[in-house]
Amino acid sequence: MTREDLRQTIHAATTLLVVPLRWTSPAGALWMGVGGVLLGFVVFPMLGVSRRVSREGGPWIDGAKLYPVAVLAALLLFPLPVAAAAWAVLGIGDAASNVVGRRFGRPPFLGRADRSLAGTLAFVATALPAAVAAHWWVAGSMAHNVLLPSAEVVAGAAVAAVAGAVAELLTPRWIDDNLPICLAAGAAMAVAMGTSWGPVFG
Repeated sequence: MTREDLRQTIHAATTLLVVPLRWTSPAGALWMGVGGVLLGFVVFPMLGVSRRVSREGGPWIDGAKLYPVAVLAALLLFPLPVAAAAWAVLGIGDAASNVVGRRFGRPPFLGRADRSLAGTLAFVATALPAAVAAHWWVAGSMAHNVLLPSAEVVAGAAVAAVAGAVAELLTPRWIDDNLPICLAAGAAMAVAMGTSWGPVFG
């Protein structure tokens, strides 16, 4: 496994932290987000973890630090199920895009050597079911444990997946795409489903 494969494995695996959101209040979820930011900016650098997972020569505020910032922003702006879906789009879709794009990313897509059609298709194909599962799981306790996601949730997840993929494509190379992907996915799903906004604007 290469260093970049390890980064993407961690990127995707962190999405499992969506699981406890089913039993967490909005305030508790926000504290989880704050804790993630503190880990990324303070604890991991002190322990030397950041050096092992960061790209060589990358900026100090890199994707590893902006990932928890993106999640916290989603938890602030969207209802918990939508925030969970946006997190899943970021964690699963972005990682799949990277892994597939590096292996099968020829030719370049939309004139960008760092983007590929294969990577973008992998993003949407993995982010959609991940967003459906995350929304369904977190909303379960709020909707009397509905056994299957509704067509509305599936449609909202599809919109979120496409929005996340578009955000990844359009983000300039010198800007880390974690925050744009997460916010675009959450906003698109919230609008598509007509949901209220989260703790900040709700």
